[in-house]
Amino acid sequence: MADSADTRTPAEKEARMMATLTNSVFILTVLACVGVAHWLAELLTPLMVAVFALILIDSLALQVGRLLPNSADWARVGIAFAVISLVLVGAGALVVHSAPRFASSILDAVSQAQGIGYQVSSNLNLPNGARFETLDLKPYVSGMLLGIRQLATNLLLVVIYLGFLLASRRTFDHKVGRLFPTNKGREHAERVFRRVRTGAESYIALQAFKGVLLGGVFFVVMKVFGLDNSVFLAFLVFLASFIPILGPAAAVVTPVLLGLAEFGFGWRSVLLFVALEAAVIAIDSVLLPRLQGERLDVDPVVVLVSLTFWSMIFGIIGAIFSTILTVVVIAIASETPRLRWLAIVLSKRGEAAAPTA
Repeated sequence: MADSADTRTPAEKEARMMATLTNSVFILTVLACVGVAHWLAELLTPLMVAVFALILIDSLALQVGRLLPNSADWARVGIAFAVISLVLVGAGALVVHSAPRFASSILDAVSQAQGIGYQVSSNLNLPNGARFETLDLKPYVSGMLLGIRQLATNLLLVVIYLGFLLASRRTFDHKVGRLFPTNKGREHAERVFRRVRTGAESYIALQAFKGVLLGGVFFVVMKVFGLDNSVFLAFLVFLASFIPILGPAAAVVTPVLLGLAEFGFGWRSVLLFVALEAAVIAIDSVLLPRLQGERLDVDPVVVLVSLTFWSMIFGIIGAIFSTILTVVVIAIASETPRLRWLAIVLSKRGEAAAPTA
């Protein structure tokens, strides 16, 4: 059988070569941007949180406008900015005030847990390589405490960045007009921003509601059992609720670890674990899916992969914002013809690339 001859014209061959070259340059550019983001993580992390806080301010300002329809726009934004800033500053103050005592308690709890592990492994006659006491948990605890301290520092920077972002909002429309001089370009930019804002608002609202529920239930349970640092632990539970899959598990481990250190391995520790785990299952696995429905169009496997990916770039903040960053990527990719395939792959039903009205 004779080889089929290439019937493409020179123009078609050149167009195919240019398309391949363009795609290769695009992939290399994306990889370079990922590397730069990791290199500048300390600078970009508070800025990223400030951008999401700005989206929340816009959403909150709309709610204020509904309650106070006769108020000026600057007053609505000012009220929303004051509320978000107070929340951020209060969170930072809570971390600074409670973190040292919490660090001391958690290190004592780790030592107590290793002692209990020694007793269990001795009773079971486990070999030396499988003994629990050989597992050094202090590096993991130190990493967690370092992440909490960085979080407090970033919260202060977030407020500063947020103030500058609000100050530059007046010129934002003018800049968009200069960047996108045609009506088609402006409409495309508005669609991208609308998708990003809608996805971010929906996800943050759901996860914040979940975090408040989990934090409140955990606070009540820990108070009933008489655990110290209940307020700070409830705050950590609120943050952990934003971390998919691993967050709820970590939210249970820390109070139970402190309970083991205070009560020992007895019925109180077991009952504490059962109560907290029941709360996580009821809220995270039963209530939230009913409220969330199909609004978060992200594939479950992608959620797990994105947790690892964004954590490698931005650390603990990347873990907290991993899903919302993926939602933003899907929103941008769905409105970019060259990246529409990525939106289809990352979404749950493959419908993320459908054009918006």
